[in-house]
Amino acid sequence: MFKKLVTMGLLSAVGASTAMAVDLDTATDTGVAIAVDSLLTTNKTDGAGANKGTTFYRVVNNANITVTAKAGVGFAVGDQLWVRMDFTNAAFDGAITPAMFVMNASNANDAADSITQGGAAGENSVIFTYTVAGDSLDQGEVFTFTPVNFAVSGTNSVGVTMAVYSTLPDSTNQTNAIVTKSGTMIRPIEGPTTTATAGGETAEVSTNFTAFSTDGKDLNAEIGTINVAVSATSGVKNPASGAGSAVADSVTLGDASSILTLTGDFSFGEWYLDDNANDCASGKAGGTALTIATDKQSATVAAATLTNGADDSVCVSVDGKTAIPQTSAYEYSLKLKTVASAAVPYPTQTGSLGKIAHNGTTVQVPYLTTFEKYNQRLHIVNRGTGDATYSFTFTEEAGTTATAGSMATGTVKGGESLVVKATDIVELSGKTRTAATMTIVAPSANIDVLSNQVNPETGSTDSIKLL
Repeated sequence: MFKKLVTMGLLSAVGASTAMAVDLDTATDTGVAIAVDSLLTTNKTDGAGANKGTTFYRVVNNANITVTAKAGVGFAVGDQLWVRMDFTNAAFDGAITPAMFVMNASNANDAADSITQGGAAGENSVIFTYTVAGDSLDQGEVFTFTPVNFAVSGTNSVGVTMAVYSTLPDSTNQTNAIVTKSGTMIRPIEGPTTTATAGGETAEVSTNFTAFSTDGKDLNAEIGTINVAVSATSGVKNPASGAGSAVADSVTLGDASSILTLTGDFSFGEWYLDDNANDCASGKAGGTALTIATDKQSATVAAATLTNGADDSVCVSVDGKTAIPQTSAYEYSLKLKTVASAAVPYPTQTGSLGKIAHNGTTVQVPYLTTFEKYNQRLHIVNRGTGDATYSFTFTEEAGTTATAGSMATGTVKGGESLVVKATDIVELSGKTRTAATMTIVAPSANIDVLSNQVNPETGSTDSIKLL
């Protein structure tokens, strides 16, 4: 007969778990993390019993992964008990033996007597029979189960439940458990992690946005960096060996079939992936050129230069003559070559890089006309204390040529306003209208711009606030 010596209670664990142990008494123990993309089809095994028809992949842990739990009740010499272990999303890779289930080694009879049910290769549950001999056991005694070789179904976490019963029928029917404890044994997660750091720079208004510096000499920008690595402190294990996971366990870096795809505005400059000092300062000669799509909205490059733990920079070089547009954040998609025989291919990695901003103020003028029957003027107000220089560029219609006029560049003094005629801003041939972009070297909060058009014949006025 089973004799319960003390009141049952689930006690917290004392001391820390070993690196490959799962402690069901520790609420924060989330199980052993394995690199799911390192599971191999060459380590495939088939399920049996309730697992029949399911394929599993071997975790060769060499007795490194153990499940521990305190008994939670006390036992007298001669007591017999049945301990049932159930697993989800897993199978035993080889038959379980009584020696794999033990109490504290200090007890004279520390191993299970026998296996009452289950425990065959491919199954996911086992019932151990245990008879207390030598000394009585208290509620702090620790059960330890080491299933030597284990197999998992793939991407799903492996759950474990330990239940203690006083009779064999209760253990087989899973009723009237005296103690039940559950937790996570194995967490399959991505082995390598890909991280991106946003870069991006500011195109300088004083150069009409043709460079990234006021002197017009900085013509290189880093849009961001990409890094593929397994952190040494992450605790992720290679399921084939139980050792710490490495990038090479999951993907083959340096392979030409690995492709980095970027989306965004590639209508300007020369784009490349830089692995030389990782800061784009060396210019395009220090990197691998990106292949730009016809629509200039995406680009690709073989990610053969990516190395474990190193930053690779996405860069653009401009010519210092063409205006650099403002851009939204660039997005990336990284497809790496999965190792041979991978059961779960390493997923495509995605994320965001940086963008290119403009400083100063940009004003879009969609309609600027020199038609003789209209008088159009732009009213520019500078509410700041410092002088603000401005300049215009033009976007003509087909068949129209725009030439900068005498007031296409100028200065609005601090605390003053300036009225500029359209006919002084631009000279047009072909047609008498164009679109324009005005850039002002001043914060936008200090600037107001109004377009005013008057018809001298009728006296009608049309005013539109542009900023």
